[in-house]
Amino acid sequence: MNKKSVFDQLAQLSFLPLYTKVLTASLQLDVYSHLSADISAKDLAAKLGWNESNTAYFLEGLTSIGFVVKNDEMFRNSDEAETYLVKGKPEYLGGFIQYYIMNEGSMPFDIVKLVTEGPQPMQQQTNDQSLDFAAMGAMMRQAQEGYRQKELLDIIRSLPENKTINSILDLGCGTGLLGMSVVKDSENRQGTFVDLMPASIIEESANQMGLSNRIEVINGNFLTDDIGKGYDLILAVSVALFAKENMDAFLKKCYDALNPGGVMLVISEAIAKDHTSPWDMVMGYLPYYMQGMDMGVLKNEVSESAKRIGFTNCEKRTELLCSGIQDIDILRK
Repeated sequence: MNKKSVFDQLAQLSFLPLYTKVLTASLQLDVYSHLSADISAKDLAAKLGWNESNTAYFLEGLTSIGFVVKNDEMFRNSDEAETYLVKGKPEYLGGFIQYYIMNEGSMPFDIVKLVTEGPQPMQQQTNDQSLDFAAMGAMMRQAQEGYRQKELLDIIRSLPENKTINSILDLGCGTGLLGMSVVKDSENRQGTFVDLMPASIIEESANQMGLSNRIEVINGNFLTDDIGKGYDLILAVSVALFAKENMDAFLKKCYDALNPGGVMLVISEAIAKDHTSPWDMVMGYLPYYMQGMDMGVLKNEVSESAKRIGFTNCEKRTELLCSGIQDIDILRK
């Protein structure tokens, strides 16, 4: 975004809400799963029971932004839409996008009030007893499956230690699908999964992946509860921010839990210390900062702490992941 001039950004600003609405609708309608081969708007509307004329307008709108290709009266996915937006494909991103658009969009965030008056009273959180954890788990699985699993697997497979990884610990695992993709990548692997999410949610993920006999679930807080020992790989994907108040203690706990020669993989926000880059992470964490919450890991916060507590080899990669520009810290014991 910041590679566009200020004028270019301003000229497009008024269209961005509609851009988001059109793309979100295309994912909710799962239109891309029906556009792997050429089809007319008329035939697509008849097949799905949609309004014919508005189906045509909709597909033409998607064509204007490069997600669909139109040839005469026929429509089909662009190459990238075919890769990332067709349900069931290994690089499917639709579930992840829908989950995060829904969560960010529901966040109360009145910038004018925050700037002029300062942090605002936070809305009362819903009582845990009233939460539908089964529905939450189903939504989170959509956010963790597909491309996010492939993305993590590509990183793990690039490590020289990949073939010797047998015991895995996934911290703050959510539904567990990310770490389970790593476990499933080798028949010799076992995994331990730690989260405050009810154990039944993680166990259901294991059942869906055929890994029920290869995983253990610890229902607890990875910062304060026992996480075990003897791991070849520890995954900390987008959870290091919860350890910001005491990063050294968190990483030392993980260091002690690793086998000699073990690896810890930390994926985090890597926000510049002056909070000016990368633009996507700055924007993503702006609501928290303006509410007085110190969220988001700063650039080199993980690697500097890792060196202090004894990791011997700290490799850093900065990459554009599906969740934005982030740091990948590979810490070796």
